[in-house]
Amino acid sequence: MIDFTGKAAYISGGTSGIGLAMAEEIARRGGHCFLFSVDDQAKRDEALAAVERAQRSTDQRHAAIHLDVTDHLAVDRELRAAVEDFGTPFFLANCAGIGGAVYFEKLSYERFDKTIQTSLYGARNTCAVLLPAMKEHGGFVVNVSSMSGLVGLIGYAAYSAAKFGMVGMSDALRSEYKRYGIHVASLCPPQVDTPLWREANLTKPPEVVAVNSNSGLMQAHEIATAMIRGLERREAVIVPGTRAKFIHLMQRFLPGIRERMTDRMIRKAQSETPKS
Repeated sequence: MIDFTGKAAYISGGTSGIGLAMAEEIARRGGHCFLFSVDDQAKRDEALAAVERAQRSTDQRHAAIHLDVTDHLAVDRELRAAVEDFGTPFFLANCAGIGGAVYFEKLSYERFDKTIQTSLYGARNTCAVLLPAMKEHGGFVVNVSSMSGLVGLIGYAAYSAAKFGMVGMSDALRSEYKRYGIHVASLCPPQVDTPLWREANLTKPPEVVAVNSNSGLMQAHEIATAMIRGLERREAVIVPGTRAKFIHLMQRFLPGIRERMTDRMIRKAQSETPKS
């Protein structure tokens, strides 16, 4: 069992969705939560209230600041100050990201760049500050990837590029920091019912909707508890949900069959949709 009692957890994108669910779970286990996101003050206050309701003891401390993880200078400045004031991190989760699916020919350079900057560079920026601070006492780092970081699909050229990158970076960091007692994992959930998912659903191509429906829909709190279980088992890639695990295993051991199954769903959706 991982003991979070009295230990500091730093969570990017921590004021909504999966990040907030992680914070609530860690607060229930006695941890102090430092959240940072681009959400406005009202959203940050709402998130802090939710974390405080979940906490185990009134002695726990929590904070939420505005921080854009794509700004590496701001990340360096704010997180160095946080380590001095809030405490050495025991846990870091990189949850900040941009979702959505779009056909490649409609994918602008700006959208591709912003997707990579937020997820992949954002994770790099926080790790660059906090991993050195964790070396003395060890801990855990979770980079929130996706099933789209394990299986590339139509519509996800930008999203998969970012999320595959996070899996690769996690593998490299785990190898490098294992000697310091730091375990680095990728969290690769399927669809999760979050504000980001609901917004992205409004503009998904029909093929994406068809394929996504096969992987199931999970709740954020389910992802948080699955993450804790995965960390306790020292899993390198944490895949929550039975359906998602099955798809992951198919991709690893029977990729050709998995691709043919996906292609059938795509062709069916395309046959019911006029060509653009």
